[in-house]
Amino acid sequence: MIRLWIDTDVGDDPDDAIALLFAMAHPDIEVVGVSTVDGDLDRRTRVARTLVDAPVYRGDDPDLGRALTLAAPDALLAIGPLTNVAALAEAGVALPVVTLMGGVLGTVRHWGASMPVEHNFSRDPAAAARVLECCAPMIVPLDVTLSMRLSAAQLGRLLTAAPVLEPSVRAFLDLQRDAGVASEERAVFLHDPLALETLVDPSVVQVEPLRLAIEPDGRLVEAMDGTVAKVVRAADAPRAIGEILGLIARSVG
Repeated sequence: MIRLWIDTDVGDDPDDAIALLFAMAHPDIEVVGVSTVDGDLDRRTRVARTLVDAPVYRGDDPDLGRALTLAAPDALLAIGPLTNVAALAEAGVALPVVTLMGGVLGTVRHWGASMPVEHNFSRDPAAAARVLECCAPMIVPLDVTLSMRLSAAQLGRLLTAAPVLEPSVRAFLDLQRDAGVASEERAVFLHDPLALETLVDPSVVQVEPLRLAIEPDGRLVEAMDGTVAKVVRAADAPRAIGEILGLIARSVG
C-alpha cells in the first residue's frame, strides 16, 4: 500500500479530477492528503473535496508542511505547477519520492499549435527548476502523455462510470472549441493519470535517466551540465488507459 500525497491544480483540465478518482479507486493507494496549487485556490480546494475522501489543503496554508509531515506519505504526486513542492523543499520539509507530470522534451502539437513549453513548468519555471535540482523526481512529460488521448468511446465509458466529471469535460471541450482548436484535435488526455500509473505500475512505461535543465521560460532541455533525473520516454498507452478506466468504473459500480 502506497501512502500518497497529491498536489494538484484540479478545476481546469479534467485530467486532474480523473487522477484523483483513479487514486481513490486504486486498491494499492491510500490518499493521505491533497494540496491545491495555482490561481483560485478556494475553488480548486472545493473541487478536490468533492472527489477525494482525504484532507485537502490550500497550497498557501501555513500549516501545509506540518500536515504533510504528519501524514507521512510514501510518495508525492505533483500534477500542477510546482510552486508548493518547491516551497516545501525550501522550508526544509522532508519530502518523499516525487513523481510529477510536467515539461516537454522537444516540440509537440497540442491545442492546435506547436508547443515547446508545457503548462505546469511554464506557470512557475523557478519552482520547476528547484524541484528538479533538489528532489530527484520521476518526470512524466507532455510528449509522452499525449499518447493518452481518449477516444470518443473511451470518454463515453468514463462519463458513464463517473458522471461527476461531465460538467468539467464538457467545459474543457468547449474551451478548446472557443480557442479555435479544430474539431478533430479536441480531446481529453490522461496526462496526470499516467503520472500516477507510472508511480503504481512502472512496468507500463519506459524510463531513461537524462541530464536536464529548465530554462527561464520553463523549457525542459537536455544539458551536459544538467541534473540527472528519471524521465518517462514511452508508455503502453492502451494498457494504461484500460487500467485507469477499468478501476474507476469498478469503484463506482
